[in-house]
Amino acid sequence: MGWIEAKRSWLPRIEGRVRIKSLQLHGFKSFVDRTAFAFDDGITAVVGPNGCGKSNVVDAIRWVLGEQRPKHLRGGSMEDVIFAGSAFQKPLGMAEVTLTFANPTGDTLSRFNEYSEIAVTRRLYRSGESVYMINKTPVRLMDIRELFMDTGIGSTGYSIVEQGRVGEIVSAKPAERRTLIDDAAGIVKFRTKRQAAERRLEETGQNLLRVNDVLGELQDREEGLREHVENAQTYLDLQSQCRSTEQNLLVVRWHEVGLQEEKLDAKVAEEQQRQQDLQTEKSVVETDLQRLNLEQTQRTDQLTRKREALFQKERDIQEAENQRRLEQQTIENAREQQGRQEQELNELQERLARLEGAVQDASGQFETLTEKREVLETEVAEIERARTEQNDVLQEVTSVLQSLQKRLLKLHMELTNQTNQRNFLEERLTQFQERLKRLQGQRDANAELVRQAEGRAHASRQQLGSLQAKQTTLETRVEALGLRSSQQESDLDELDQRIRELRFQHGASRSRLESLQQIQGQYEDFSDSVQQFMERLREQPQLREQWGLRGLLADHLIAEPEWLEQVAPVLSEVLDWIVVERSAQLPELAGFCQQEGFGTLRFLALDRLPSVPEATLPGVSLNDHLSFREPLEEWGRRFFQRFRMDESGVWSHLREAWSDGSVIWVGPDGVRIDEVTVQTGSVQEGSLGFLARQQEIEQLEQQTSGLSEGITEQEGQQKTLREAWGQTQEALEQVQSEQREQELDVLGHTKELEHHQLELNRARQTSKQFDSDLRQLQEEISGAESRYENTTKLLGELEVERQELETTAETQQERIQSQSRRVEDAVEDLLQRRIAFTEVMEQQKTAEATHVRLCQEHSESRQRLQLLDSGQSENNRRLTQSRERIETIDASFGGLLQSRDTLKVELDSETVQHVEQTEQQNELTRTLQAKQKTLETVVSAAHDTSLKLAEFRMQREQLEMQLGDFTEQAPGTLVQGLDFENLKVRELSREVQRLKAKLNALGPVNLAAPDEHAALVERLQFLTEQSEDLQKAVDDLKRTIRDINVESRRRFREMFDQVNEHFGEVFTKLFGGGEARMVLTESEDLLDAGIDIVAQPPGKKLQNINLLSGGEKALTAISLIFAIFLIKPSPFCLLDEVDAPLDDANVGRFNNLIRQLADKSQFIIITHNKKTMELGDRLYGVTMEEPGISKTVSVHFQTAERMVA
Repeated sequence: MGWIEAKRSWLPRIEGRVRIKSLQLHGFKSFVDRTAFAFDDGITAVVGPNGCGKSNVVDAIRWVLGEQRPKHLRGGSMEDVIFAGSAFQKPLGMAEVTLTFANPTGDTLSRFNEYSEIAVTRRLYRSGESVYMINKTPVRLMDIRELFMDTGIGSTGYSIVEQGRVGEIVSAKPAERRTLIDDAAGIVKFRTKRQAAERRLEETGQNLLRVNDVLGELQDREEGLREHVENAQTYLDLQSQCRSTEQNLLVVRWHEVGLQEEKLDAKVAEEQQRQQDLQTEKSVVETDLQRLNLEQTQRTDQLTRKREALFQKERDIQEAENQRRLEQQTIENAREQQGRQEQELNELQERLARLEGAVQDASGQFETLTEKREVLETEVAEIERARTEQNDVLQEVTSVLQSLQKRLLKLHMELTNQTNQRNFLEERLTQFQERLKRLQGQRDANAELVRQAEGRAHASRQQLGSLQAKQTTLETRVEALGLRSSQQESDLDELDQRIRELRFQHGASRSRLESLQQIQGQYEDFSDSVQQFMERLREQPQLREQWGLRGLLADHLIAEPEWLEQVAPVLSEVLDWIVVERSAQLPELAGFCQQEGFGTLRFLALDRLPSVPEATLPGVSLNDHLSFREPLEEWGRRFFQRFRMDESGVWSHLREAWSDGSVIWVGPDGVRIDEVTVQTGSVQEGSLGFLARQQEIEQLEQQTSGLSEGITEQEGQQKTLREAWGQTQEALEQVQSEQREQELDVLGHTKELEHHQLELNRARQTSKQFDSDLRQLQEEISGAESRYENTTKLLGELEVERQELETTAETQQERIQSQSRRVEDAVEDLLQRRIAFTEVMEQQKTAEATHVRLCQEHSESRQRLQLLDSGQSENNRRLTQSRERIETIDASFGGLLQSRDTLKVELDSETVQHVEQTEQQNELTRTLQAKQKTLETVVSAAHDTSLKLAEFRMQREQLEMQLGDFTEQAPGTLVQGLDFENLKVRELSREVQRLKAKLNALGPVNLAAPDEHAALVERLQFLTEQSEDLQKAVDDLKRTIRDINVESRRRFREMFDQVNEHFGEVFTKLFGGGEARMVLTESEDLLDAGIDIVAQPPGKKLQNINLLSGGEKALTAISLIFAIFLIKPSPFCLLDEVDAPLDDANVGRFNNLIRQLADKSQFIIITHNKKTMELGDRLYGVTMEEPGISKTVSVHFQTAERMVA
């Protein structure tokens, strides 16, 4: 296939391009555990039995690249991709797939050219939450799609080809088939941009219509605001004069208050001086009182110290008495203890005499027991030596017996082994005989299987021929239904275009209608009073029912457009009348309007019908060109009956109108004649604009309703045609389904035939194996019989030797028993001697312990005797000390009594002085209280004066604050420029009232009118600029769409021509001849043209692709895909059982093509074909060790070859 080398020589090698590096799955469909696939350059094959989960690998890659259609992932909903559990495994709550790309140069995925690896992750929870990540950074689904757009990579790209995808390419509509060329040509992103631009163009067009509508209404509103601006200016001038006069009034009042404040300041100073004098006198008294308080405090402290000293003397006297009694008690206790010690001393001397005799007796007993122990020690040693000699003889005899027993045991084991061997050979021979019979039966049964397999293979060949004939019939039906479906789709496209146009018209009308209704609801064409009143009704809708309000007269009146200008003099006066159901409500309603401050309003009551002229009136009645809505129909007809019109002119009816007051003539050019006046000139068009707008709204409502009916009618036709197309599509899908089922049946019967042939070959091979097994079994039976005879002979010899050994062992056992009895006698004698020796030893230890205990008691008694002697000496010393201390206490007791009496006399003197000084303190306190009362009276008077002064200051501050609302100048500055002799408060007040009355006489004034007018002018300017910007945006969007279309057509045409050329070449090579080409369907625009495929396999006529066989369709689709690869190779190609419909010859050509392209693109192939498996550089096996859970096994062939080598 050297032609491929020539076509692909200019393609970049895979080493510098992006490729798949690894794939990780966790919880995705059957891959419950985290599973990793590593993909190298070249070809990777994924194999495994049906149902093991191989195709889940393809679904995982398609899913992580952004696939949102569950049926393309072989599921009913997106939740089906999460592992649903198995018999031994609980369901998971999340599915996650990570696809890692190697991006060495960054050319393909240029948005991430700084990264050598790009990891795309998609995670789905059962709650429906989705997470998308690129290199562990959360992103949007749109980011992932844009990353792979126009690279051939993606959930809809040509890099992923499944067995069903091959069928889709063949059976797809022409418009759907062109997506392959669009993707390769790189115009998918252009189509996305164009669609976005078209959406923006439609939105911008709607916005432009709205802006122009609002702009027209605002221009009319600007003219009506000019009169309000003049009224507001007059109001502002009067308000300025009023503020100036009111400011002068406040300044005069401020000046007068300041004078009063100065007088009060002087009075306050006087009262403060009097208060200061009284405070000085009070301070002198307070000083004297404080001095006395200090002296009294010192005297109190001295009195306290005297009392404490007296208390201390009395306590010393008490302690001396207590100490004397304590010492007397000590003497008595010492005398009693001296008597007890003398008695204990006599008892100890008697005990020492007894202990000395007992020590001598214990010493003699110990020496006797020592001699007896030495005699028993000698006897035990002699008996021990005799026992050792007897025991050595017993060990020698026992050793001989143990040797005999070991030999006998070994002989028994040998006998057992040989017996087991003989029994095994007997059983083995029996099994060989049974197996011989079984093999002979199986050989006969296998011969019958050979005959049956030959019959089944013959029947399968006949069924396969019948199915292939039926398949040809179904292909003819598919072609006919496909042509019918294409015609219906064309009709549907035309209907869709008409419906889109109607919807665009409906949207424009609806937008205009909503704009007009919004403006109409604000009553902008009427006076401010009417607008404020209607705004209040919108805020408080309950008022409508309370007073029976039915809106304005303009809401219920309809005028013919061509007569609107002529009737304007009449209608302009009455359109803003407010309609009320009952006249009884008018007083309450009027009171409400006055309370709320509304301006001039006019009401009409429906229960007060106007009078109708009795005589027949000349001219044309105004009623002929007006109509009324309920409930104003009767009232309006009666009111406008007296208005007459004459197109030729009304001046001829001048006298008639003056003589008959019941008729009012209305003529062209704004002429109006009634009983007393003649009116000429045009009228304000504001209220008439409301009426014209109302008529336009009614026209738009009728137009919108008609468009809605037209859309409904067209949609009904569309629904009928779509149902017919759906029925055709269902029939086509049913026939295609039958066709696919038929193809599967053909494939199945082909496989079944191969299976039957395989069974036949296997059965024949089994027959040969049975013959070989029978020969080998005969040889094994002969060998087993020979080994059985040798084993039987050896068993006889071993039995004789066993009997001899048993006799010798019995004799030796009798010798052991005799010697054992002699040893036991010696042991018994030795035991008796050791018992006697032990008893003597215990007696000796007891005697020794008694001697030691008596000696210790004798020593302790001597020590206690010495201690009693020293205790008597100490007791005599304490008696002497206690007598001396008693004598000392008696000597000091007289001095303590004398000191106590002296302190009592001093304390009585201090107490008398303390009482006299307390009386002086009380007198000064009464004087201080009188001074304080006088001072409080003066302070109260000063406080009252200060309050009055504060009131004036507060008035002055309030006046200053009020002046702050008028000017920023200080009041002192304003006072300098005024003549207070000519400015009086009363006159200034009257002037302020007069100016305010003139302001009130102006009535409600829209002070916001100037600002509103300025804002309206500014808004008009803004909307004008916005309209121009929107128009420019529309032009830019149209130019952008035009540029996109031009570039897309160029790219599509270039790619189509190149792919078409390579498609024919690849088709010829794969089929070994024939020809194929792509044909564009007829269309006005190249971008809307579909693609048909016409193919002519070798030896057949040129025909539509739907008439080809399953294998031919597959090869045709593969030719188209690889033709695209030759022009624009995808970084990788994933093929899922694409080779399933191909026979061996076509599989070979298919594999050669992949092998030639493998060094330019990375291939991942899922296959059942052994030849295709041989292509792989790495092989992944997918299995299900546990039902419902997929596992993988990987083999890298190059590594395996190096290990074998």
